[in-house]
Amino acid sequence: MIEIKEYEEKYAKEMSDIILSNMYEIIIKDHGKEVVDKLSKLFTENEIKKNFPNRTKCFVALKNNEVVGTASIDKFWGDDTGTKYIILTVFVRMENHRQGIGKLLIRKIEEYAKLIKVKQLVIPSSIYGCEFYRKLGYDYLDGKKELNEDKEYMLVKYFD
Repeated sequence: MIEIKEYEEKYAKEMSDIILSNMYEIIIKDHGKEVVDKLSKLFTENEIKKNFPNRTKCFVALKNNEVVGTASIDKFWGDDTGTKYIILTVFVRMENHRQGIGKLLIRKIEEYAKLIKVKQLVIPSSIYGCEFYRKLGYDYLDGKKELNEDKEYMLVKYFD
């Protein structure tokens, strides 16, 4: 059984391991080693401990009390309305891909987003993750399937 809990510092090491393994096995295919090496510095255990508590909310998925996934929600940079948020750092342990864990994390974020009256959830997606988010009801920003300068697709979901 998978349990979704709020971030605690004790989860930072496992979160870092999950994020970095995904980056070096999947994200590297889209972005190359140089970019992944640079990005990986943002997801060390210490960086997670320092920065993730500042996000609006961060969740972890636990299986047998071990972290198997993570996802966060934060205010969208530059949004003055206070109703636009972004989903960040959605990663699941490699051996647990395709088991519904990512879906559970996204649903938890959406549940929280509705509580705080979010109107728009944006998610930057790698090429690899794009169809996963589309299956969960996200669509390309402005209806355009195009990569941005960071080689990511921007997807969005609106709430009433």
